[in-house]
Amino acid sequence: MRTLSGIPIAAILAASLTTSCKQSASRPQLGELTKAAGSRTDKGLSGHNYTEAYERFLFQWKDDPIRLFEIGIEKGGSLGMWHDYFPKARIFGIDIEDKASMQNARTRTFIADQSKRDQLQKAIDSFGGDFDVLLDDGGHSMEQQQVSLGFLFKFVKPGGYYILEDIHTSLPQRYSGYGVEPGGANSTLAMIEGYVRGVPPRFESKYMLPEEKQYLNEQVEFANLNFRNNSLHSIMCIFKKKQGQ
Repeated sequence: MRTLSGIPIAAILAASLTTSCKQSASRPQLGELTKAAGSRTDKGLSGHNYTEAYERFLFQWKDDPIRLFEIGIEKGGSLGMWHDYFPKARIFGIDIEDKASMQNARTRTFIADQSKRDQLQKAIDSFGGDFDVLLDDGGHSMEQQQVSLGFLFKFVKPGGYYILEDIHTSLPQRYSGYGVEPGGANSTLAMIEGYVRGVPPRFESKYMLPEEKQYLNEQVEFANLNFRNNSLHSIMCIFKKKQGQ
């Protein structure tokens, strides 16, 4: 029988395989966020299937007491998904309508218009800042998306993520009525493309204040633009904030 330092090699291999299996079993399994989404939110398989991409960034925090802020509540399916996937998280949501009925021990809501900085500030005053994840699934107009990004990014923790959903509303040939001007220079998709193309990368937006654009230029570590070739032409972007110095 072949041995290594007096121990049978077969026994070493068996022990190694057992250890490897234990380590794999302890790791978060990708696919749980999509399962949590089910059909209650269009973030899952029944809609845009953003959850497949989100989980690759967020699974590292699955069992951590993170703080997650979402713009746009509608029927509450997304808040429920986050609540179930992150069992220790505090979940915060804003909507232009009263969604207080959806609150629970770990979930709070607030009435606010995402295109109004004063109302966003009131939400922050109520919730506090320092969010690990801040996600925009609100009204999807160019002004709403860009005002919210410019104003709220400073409330994302260093190393955290700002997720901007449904950027396909920048394509008026597919989705009309979201404020895209002729030529599309004011669109959110054009803003992101301009940031990527810039030397150095630069955010430009008619809806943002100069100090907001400067902060984004200095603090965004990367922009992960995600397009899914489906009937919805689903586009979203994940912005990561730089780690603290």
